[in-house]
Amino acid sequence: MEVTDAINTWRSIRKYKSQPIPDETLRKILEAGRRAPSWENVQPWHFIVIEDADIKEKLSRLASGQKQVKQAPVVIGVCGDLSAWDKPKNREALMELVQSGVINVPEEVIDNVFLKDPVFCVAENGPAIILSRTFEQLGIAYAFMAIEAVNQGLGMCIVGAFANEITQAQKKLYQEIKTTLGIPEKMYLLCLLTIGVPDEEPKSRPRKLFDTVVSRGKVGHKF
Repeated sequence: MEVTDAINTWRSIRKYKSQPIPDETLRKILEAGRRAPSWENVQPWHFIVIEDADIKEKLSRLASGQKQVKQAPVVIGVCGDLSAWDKPKNREALMELVQSGVINVPEEVIDNVFLKDPVFCVAENGPAIILSRTFEQLGIAYAFMAIEAVNQGLGMCIVGAFANEITQAQKKLYQEIKTTLGIPEKMYLLCLLTIGVPDEEPKSRPRKLFDTVVSRGKVGHKF
């Protein structure tokens, strides 16, 4: 499928057929997330493939009873690793870019510019910015995964409304799930992707007109 077709075909799918998803297909979707662009190569993500019915049922409860979470053959738990922004790890990611030839700067620039300038170094900006950048990075990754899911003939729903460190709801159940899934302290479960063969054909949702969201040169000047 052409990328443009996959984008135009996208619908949030909340009803799935019971047939399983081959590992090869799942791997392609996960690989799309792994390949996503990332700020300074930090890649603050971890993807957990969840197929256990009991865990999916608990995740559904965590998501205020959203049925697609327990009904989907596969749920991918998208985690944000806040520790990935720590300066030693940030430096390691930047040095990987240098060593692979992606950027050509001396180590002094890495240490004295990239890791000290708040424009470049997310850790210089405090917890709120670290969390917002993590959300940003995860959004890019699961957008790639969503398009690849469509390309593979599957449906997906991106679920962000559930109890976690951000919403501070159902703390006991959330902590139980984190423990079961082996999620460490500085890693947050921030998104659930429900995936399966679609068992519905929802209509396309309305979008704002092109000229209301796109300008050329200055807001209000048509493209």
